[in-house]
Amino acid sequence: MKRTVTLFVILCVSSLSSSEDVVKRWADAVGGREKIAAIKSIYREATIEFGPYRGTLKVWHTADGKYRKEEQVATLSTVETFDGTTGYVQQGSEPPRRMTDAETQQTRSRRFANSNAMFFVFFPDRHRGAVKTEQDGTIVFVPEGGIEWRVTLDPQTSLPRTMVHKEGERTVTATFDSYEVVDGIKLEKELHRSAGNPGMTSVIHFTKTVINPPLDPSLFTKIDANPSNDKH
Repeated sequence: MKRTVTLFVILCVSSLSSSEDVVKRWADAVGGREKIAAIKSIYREATIEFGPYRGTLKVWHTADGKYRKEEQVATLSTVETFDGTTGYVQQGSEPPRRMTDAETQQTRSRRFANSNAMFFVFFPDRHRGAVKTEQDGTIVFVPEGGIEWRVTLDPQTSLPRTMVHKEGERTVTATFDSYEVVDGIKLEKELHRSAGNPGMTSVIHFTKTVINPPLDPSLFTKIDANPSNDKH
């Protein structure tokens, strides 16, 4: 009986150590926990290709989970803000509205998509949720909000190769095609996002990144008529 208990404890410790090792490899590959811990905010611009349509994307994220997104594809435009508690959205020329409870719940998880996952996975004590590593090395994290994200690392670089989650009945896969180094931090340069339908694949190509820009707190709480001006 004592031998069985001892073996169980060894297996649990080994599993925990393995989980920490996988996350550490990812953190080291990105630039190291110390450098990531020094990031308070990130501003990024990108181009978007969605089938025959073209567009632009501007996003502001903070390490504590606030964000703003301004997206325009063809004639469609969306602005979203989230201050960590309350979110607002504006579609096209419609007036801004408060996110529904369901949208807010999704936002609590979706704010950690793509490279922003490092703010959750590397520092789980900062946020509510769970992080674990499966036997095949897949990192699974579930932030507050309930969406499960599954991250597969490239065996050569230890950087994310794919990140998969579900939106309703759809399985959404982000494939990281290339990376760039900004102030010593490796961030995705281009990614493909698909929902299982070849015609529904979007290509996001980042063209500008600023780490720790000065930000006005109102950036995450207000949607103005001309939101992009003087925000970073």
